[in-house]
Amino acid sequence: MHARPEIRDILIAQKLKRWCLIAKYPGVRPDYPRSKARRNFHRLCAKHPQLAAKLGFSPTSVYTL
Repeated sequence: MHARPEIRDILIAQKLKRWCLIAKYPGVRPDYPRSKARRNFHRLCAKHPQLAAKLGFSPTSVYTL
């Protein structure tokens, strides 16, 4: 992603929140499989651990309601 660091962090944070929401509540996007949403969330958490921790996300965040 080619963006300034401030904007890049905001965009990644939005992606993390989006995939966490879809993985927790499949009714948000019924056409998208829950397992793919979890996989996308886990990949983002692995790639950006500092940002995920700053937002309060962990790899198990998609399993808790």
